[in-house]
Amino acid sequence: MNTLFKRSIHFALPLLMVATAGLLNGCLGSSDSTTAANAARTSPSAVQAAQVEMGEQTIAMRNANGRVEVLKNPLRIRFFNAADELVLEQVSSSGGVFEPGFAVDEPLGSDYLPRMLLNAPFSYMVGAEIAPQLRATPWVGNYLTQALVGLQYHGTEVLEANKTATGVALTIATNDPTGRVIDVEMAPADNNSFEVRMAVKPASGVVMVADSFVLQLEESFYGFGGRHNAVNQRGNLLTNFIQAQNIGAGPLAPVANLASGQGEGYMFPSGPDAAYYISTAFASTGGYGFMLDSTRPSRYDLGASNTDAWQVNVSGSEMTYLLVPGTEKKALQGLSGLQGRHRVPMQADLGPTLSRAVRVLSAEADDATSYEAKIWDDIAKMDAFKLPVKGYVFEGWEILQRETSKTVIKALHDRNIRAYLYIRNYVGIDVANTERPETFTEALQEGYVVNDAAGLPYLFGTPFGGLGAAIDFTNPEAVAWWEGRIREMLEELGADGFMQDFGEHIALDMHFFDGSTGATMHNHYPTVFHQTTRKIIDDIESKTGRHIFFWTRAGYSGRQGSSGFESSNFPGDETSDWSRASGIASLTTDMLSRGATGSYGYNTDIGGYFDFHTGPASAELYTRWSFWAALSPVFRVHNSSSNGVRMPWFYGEETLEHWRKAAELHLKAAPLIIKLWQEAQTTGVPPVRGLWVEYPKDERARQEDQQWMLGPDVLVAPVVEQGARSRNVYVPKGCWKHVDTGVQYEGPRDVTVPAPIDSLPYFFRCGSNPF
Repeated sequence: MNTLFKRSIHFALPLLMVATAGLLNGCLGSSDSTTAANAARTSPSAVQAAQVEMGEQTIAMRNANGRVEVLKNPLRIRFFNAADELVLEQVSSSGGVFEPGFAVDEPLGSDYLPRMLLNAPFSYMVGAEIAPQLRATPWVGNYLTQALVGLQYHGTEVLEANKTATGVALTIATNDPTGRVIDVEMAPADNNSFEVRMAVKPASGVVMVADSFVLQLEESFYGFGGRHNAVNQRGNLLTNFIQAQNIGAGPLAPVANLASGQGEGYMFPSGPDAAYYISTAFASTGGYGFMLDSTRPSRYDLGASNTDAWQVNVSGSEMTYLLVPGTEKKALQGLSGLQGRHRVPMQADLGPTLSRAVRVLSAEADDATSYEAKIWDDIAKMDAFKLPVKGYVFEGWEILQRETSKTVIKALHDRNIRAYLYIRNYVGIDVANTERPETFTEALQEGYVVNDAAGLPYLFGTPFGGLGAAIDFTNPEAVAWWEGRIREMLEELGADGFMQDFGEHIALDMHFFDGSTGATMHNHYPTVFHQTTRKIIDDIESKTGRHIFFWTRAGYSGRQGSSGFESSNFPGDETSDWSRASGIASLTTDMLSRGATGSYGYNTDIGGYFDFHTGPASAELYTRWSFWAALSPVFRVHNSSSNGVRMPWFYGEETLEHWRKAAELHLKAAPLIIKLWQEAQTTGVPPVRGLWVEYPKDERARQEDQQWMLGPDVLVAPVVEQGARSRNVYVPKGCWKHVDTGVQYEGPRDVTVPAPIDSLPYFFRCGSNPF
């Protein structure tokens, strides 16, 4: 037997014992914590009033967007589109009185233990949940593991039904021998959706609620935030819990991939589906969009445990989800309207941009003198090489004198270059040199940080080897202090924007000023963080006419979610390698997955950031990454956590010219990117989109995860394999012209095109000239 499997079994046994104790206590457990309130929605679409028909056996609720039908006994809910076509229905199967349940996110991201999930209408689990975490590591907010164990029950029939002012309210019987019932409310909601709320009563002892639906024969699922594992998530298990610092194993990948049972996509420590930026929304080729509206830990089982059904489940006793009937593009419009869409930037904010990080954890670590010298050297080289740079980031501005930062920003503005700085969600004492030590002391003394249960500052280990404390954005005094820091960067120093980093390190036992805990704030915190900053920026922009650009790492969905407040986001510490897990081959899946639901300002780190175990990017990888970014939304150099920044000139003249060519291609495409971005504010269709958006009936297009489309007329197929000098490309239906050679191809079919090191394979639809 596999050693890891043995360890997993030994790990699971104590969980079963805990669950049994809970069941013997008669459904023990505290009542469900209050879910953190979502941020205020912006510009919701008008809600179409519903007509409700209360029949003897069937209840129907309809409006111009579609229809919801409730079969009373046996219980089953079905959703129809505006053409009255069935698009989604609850499963009809039911469980017995004793239906054991078991779901676990295994330690270290392994995948050996089978799940036991009941696929039935409005099911729930009575038992126990454990979610241990470590306080003294960079993964303080991550699960070590998370497990739910108990007995599962489900709704059986409608006991009572009443019209409400907006829809219908149901009381549903269950097969639970203790007599629990489920309250369900259904009503039309904004952005062409229908909302379903369920709550198990009484809630005591209920650790999970779920709903399960019929999996259509050729159905595919797209979205879910910045996932690396796939574009089409059919057949996969996904955890909706923000997880920090997940990286591929680098040189140890052959061993780690095999031992974990997860293959080439394995990431340490939380597995292939782990993500900094999570959305609970997805579009289905079955004719609908779906969004779970909860900040609690939740999971999707998309046909992994049962090939005939998919399930959504949430920790706690309540759940709300929204269903948008319609085509793929209508689903994208509705979902991004619910979640929020990235603001349209200035064209200059798309880059090319260079980032000067502070070198740390090295014998050659920077101090203020060495760092300032590097900044001026960068500017001198930009001048000498006449580089087409539109933006420059100096992350270590806090270790410089304020007058020095002003002088640097003025020098950049004199060259018509946008100046960006850096800020993060926590205060810390560490070697990162991204803030002054006295900031940490001030924040703790004044009570601006999140506390533990005893009311003391909740200190945790940072990725830079020091101590950190998260800023409490539910505390008005902390918000006022944060506003002063933002205004210093933008108003006093004159910066044009900044990287707003981190946001994942919220542990479940943290306590916030507003009374909430990490149980609901872990996922919601980045949205509160980014909304706080957005309000300050909106005020500055409205009074000055300036345009501020800020990009983030952590994020989550909701009404509104993080994407409603950001300008852009970056995928977070990609490794400087070719890997599918977290290197250059992970970028396309990440970009297309998060872009599907409104987070389409993708902002990769050219060269890869995390190089502690991989070594720095080679000239070949750096060049391929530059061309990968050329026809993506934002073109920004940012690399090296350990080995020092690699600027375009670092590798010599040849690589510099390759970078220049990629940068100029991006500049050429930038007007199209902005135009598509502007259109997306209405349509919700991302500027960069998966082939499935334009070709949802094409099986190959639905699976493609290393190509994308820039609008409807540009097909992009970057090289992500080391040593490759040609590229196999799937061209979909129609005529496509390979831009570099002028050769035309009639799709759908596979073609092989040349891909020399200084090129990016891309195609125009024949007869078009997008840029």
